[in-house]
Formats: sequence, C-alpha cells, structure tokens
Amino acid sequence: YLNRGKNYNDYRKALTFYTAPAQNFVFASVDNDIAITPNGKFPLKWKDQGKFILDGTDPAYDWQGWIPASQNPTVKNPPRGFVSSANQSSTDKTYPYYINWEFAPYERGKRINDRLTAMTKATLDSIRLMQTDNYSIMAQNLLPALVPLVNTEQLNATQKEALSYLTKWNKRYDAKEIAASVFEIWTKRLSFDIWNDDFEVDGIPMRYPSRDRTVEMILKEPNSKWYDNTKTSKKETLSDLVNEAFKYSCDSLERRFGPINKDWNWANVKQTNVPHLAKIPGFGSKVLMIGGAKSTINALGESNGPSWRMVIELGKTPKGHGVYPGGQSGNPGSKFYDNMIDTWASGKLYDLFYMQSADDKSGTIISRLKISK
Repeated sequence: YLNRGKNYNDYRKALTFYTAPAQNFVFASVDNDIAITPNGKFPLKWKDQGKFILDGTDPAYDWQGWIPASQNPTVKNPPRGFVSSANQSSTDKTYPYYINWEFAPYERGKRINDRLTAMTKATLDSIRLMQTDNYSIMAQNLLPALVPLVNTEQLNATQKEALSYLTKWNKRYDAKEIAASVFEIWTKRLSFDIWNDDFEVDGIPMRYPSRDRTVEMILKEPNSKWYDNTKTSKKETLSDLVNEAFKYSCDSLERRFGPINKDWNWANVKQTNVPHLAKIPGFGSKVLMIGGAKSTINALGESNGPSWRMVIELGKTPKGHGVYPGGQSGNPGSKFYDNMIDTWASGKLYDLFYMQSADDKSGTIISRLKISK
C-alpha cells in the first residue's frame, strides 16, 4: 500500500498496517508535503511501566490496549522546513502517551538539525557530506567544563602535550586527530570513575546512567554526591575524577604507542573494520583509516556504524545514490565481495539504477530472470 500511495493521507493509512519493529518512516510528496512518523504498534502503558520487572501473574500490570495509530508521533510540514531523526527521543513533554524511557543520546540529532538549519538550496552533496560529518556536540559541550579542571602542575611532559592538542582541537573526530583519541578515552574513563563504584555488583550485570545524564551532571551539578568513590575513605570531587581520567587516557595511549606520534591518530586508535557476519577470521575487511565516532553523525565505531548510506533527489524523475560497506557477492573469491569498501569509506555514493519501465535501457543490466505462473 505504501508503494502505491499518492499523497500524505495514503502514507498515513499505509502505516496502520505496519506493526513491528517500530521504525521511522520519512515522507515527501510532489504536493510539497514532508513528514516523519515513528511508527509501530505501541502498547498503552503508564509512565515507566516495563522499566523494571513486574509481577506477570497480576493483571493490573498488563498493557491496557494500544496507542491509536492515528496518534503515533508525527510531524508534518514543520516550520523549520525539514524532518530528521538519529534515534533520539521522538516526542517532547506535550505528547500524552508513554512510549519508552531509553533512546539514543541527543548529540547526533542536534548536529543533523544544526546542519540542516544552515543549509540553503541543498544539493546531493549537501546531504552526502553531512553523512560523514565528524563534528562532536559532546566535545563541544564537555571540553569547556573539563579542561579548566585539569591540574597542569601535576602533568608530565606527554600529558601536557596532549592537553595542548585538546585546547587547539576543532572537536572533529577526523582520522588524523590526536586530540580525538585523548578525549574519547578520557571521557569513557571519566564515566567509569563516576559510576562504577555505585553500579558494580558481583554476579549481577549493571548499567550506568545514560550519556545524556552523565553530561548533564558534569555541566550542571559540580558538587553531585555521585563523584565520591564509595570504596575509598577520601571524598572525591569532580576535579579529582577528571584528573585521574585524563592521566589514564594519556598513559594508556603512551603504553600502546609510545610518546605522542602519528600512531595516536584517531583512525589508528579506533581501528575501524567491517567484520564477517559470522566472525570468520580473514573474511572481514581490512582496517579502514577513517574518522567518525559514536557521538558524531558519522557514528563509526571499531566494528559497527552507519552501513547503508543513501540520498534521493526528488523530482519528476527521482535520482537515487547509495552505497554499503561490502559488495554484491558473498563469495570471498569474487572481485565483487568487497569492491565497495573504499567508496563507502571515502563517503562517496554510487548512482542507483531506478528503472522507469520493464525495458528501460538507461542502466547496465547483466541478466534478467522472468518468473512465470
């Protein structure tokens, strides 16, 4: 039904037949309507229901039906002129239903919105280049709060040099950025220092509070009780933890790579690769010396991140562009097994063949398969 829809109403009607898994459905039409609908079949729950284990034998804890499909979160033709999502929370506090309590951190969504807001007369390249944007809102937020807390008098030569890189950093997780390596390990260690003493229980898996909550606390609650390490007699402060984590970051990089040199570059520290689906050694990709990080639009980690990239140019005849990190053959001996890796890694896209008719000759057709009754 969605493939045959002609307008916004057809789009919304089609979504009533889609139940799971919940997905973001983005819409644009020749009528100049745009929309986004986080769509699925959402249960009616009270606030925080399901966040913790409940008594399944008591019907009082059962779901009370379903959110009407017509009231699923939807934005149509917003004044800002675009819609977007990076899996952050889909609603604000005015939305009357409880959907969930856990979403992706907000930084990627904010950076996408910042870039889209600044765009005028957007082109294919405007969007393509945004897909590999390595700027970190988290670094933008945290660096001004963390750097002043570093006690420079207690730093060794390597640590002072690393701090110098950080103070000059453009906050981009680009491949050759040394500061990105220092900052990433520093903030991960700081999160560990803040939460581990409180959220470590032998034999019981525990999760730290979210990154959003951690950043909020660092920025707005300098005297929070959570900074104290309950396993020591001393009362630790945020400054204590910041300094321990910074030295830890520098020392761990120095142990791995020696004094600051090109091996401290973010791409070398991150070691991005595309592993084989079944993790068979030798069948995955080479190490890709590229940037990106989980807090950036280009959310590349060591072995996962945004795979399929696509840009569609709308118009009388739509034009599609896309790429994924692999190839169109599952045979490791085929030249088509991983021939798209470098194109994907460099942020480029292939033109997609969108057939206009059964005998369209505009693309290269290697073979045809006819299915008869």
